[in-house]
Amino acid sequence: MSLSVCTDVAAADWIVGLEKRWPQLTVMGPPGFPAYARLRFLPDPAFEGQNESAANYPEDALPEDEQLAVVLEILSRYTSAPADCYFCVWEGWGISVVGNDVPTVKLPTRSYLLFHGAPTDCGDWGPDVQFDPRGPDAADPAFVWPADHAWCVTHDVDPHFAMIAGPAEAIELIIADSRIDAVIHDPEVNPPFYS
Repeated sequence: MSLSVCTDVAAADWIVGLEKRWPQLTVMGPPGFPAYARLRFLPDPAFEGQNESAANYPEDALPEDEQLAVVLEILSRYTSAPADCYFCVWEGWGISVVGNDVPTVKLPTRSYLLFHGAPTDCGDWGPDVQFDPRGPDAADPAFVWPADHAWCVTHDVDPHFAMIAGPAEAIELIIADSRIDAVIHDPEVNPPFYS
């Protein structure tokens, strides 16, 4: 089943209203969760100043959307609302909704379309959604959370990772899953970045 476009963006008010500088919020996600992990789409930089093009990308690694699907499948067990999730997709991916003027979720320097549905529907944006030539495969959601705010996945366009916040047990399962590369993260410490 496809995700549906939200014409009421109030479900994102808890993120928009956070008192956190926007670069920290869009990379690190919301504060206050019991545990955090980073889902690494590329290994961390081996040295300061390393360019992403010099990263050793594992040839057998799952594509980003499939890695994210693994995480969302695990997290869906840790919410009272597994079919009631929200997905913010950055407008910079060239996303638009045919025939509709829908409101956006606004953070400084970022605007997002808001979608609703089950974690298993992630990436199925629906028939009325169009993307620029990069296509929907490039458009991982920037934020995903259930209605009860039990967890949150944050994936800004620039970092080589997604930040996962949630219950400690869920984070432990994500880190232990051999299909993906996830590591524990201390939210008080800046993660490594490629130059």
